[in-house]
Amino acid sequence: METTNPQHDAEDAAEALRRLAHSMQKLDDPADTYWVITDLAAVVRRLEQVTTQVQAAHRDNVDLAHDDQGNTAPGQVYALTAVEHLRKAVELFGRAYVSLDLAMGHSGAIAWYPATNTTAATAGGRPRAQARHARHETDTAGAPAVPVSRTAKRSR
Repeated sequence: METTNPQHDAEDAAEALRRLAHSMQKLDDPADTYWVITDLAAVVRRLEQVTTQVQAAHRDNVDLAHDDQGNTAPGQVYALTAVEHLRKAVELFGRAYVSLDLAMGHSGAIAWYPATNTTAATAGGRPRAQARHARHETDTAGAPAVPVSRTAKRSR
């Protein structure tokens, strides 16, 4: 069985999110945002769980809490105050999950089409290519339009 270290695991999670933030600075395919939202929702749900566990650890061990000078009363106040702030964080993570879930639904409905040459489109008097949803539009042959990136299976 693998041994775990919560502090080490939290550091690994923070580093993974740092790498994600860095990789999102240049996004090559906007269709990737759907999968990022999906995974962010999972991350937020797990953060909610971990925060609930940290909150319980503070609440369940309040009798062990002391301040730096060894005084019980201030240590317990700190622990119970931390419990309240962690409770608020759990609530916010729950709300963030709901928002991400809604965003995921809307993002999943987008059919991303490749960009066109804006100079050629402007010269011809036509607007720049717009994303269309395949359920609502057909190509010139009358067949349903096929979105470029949305149909690709997620590779993991």
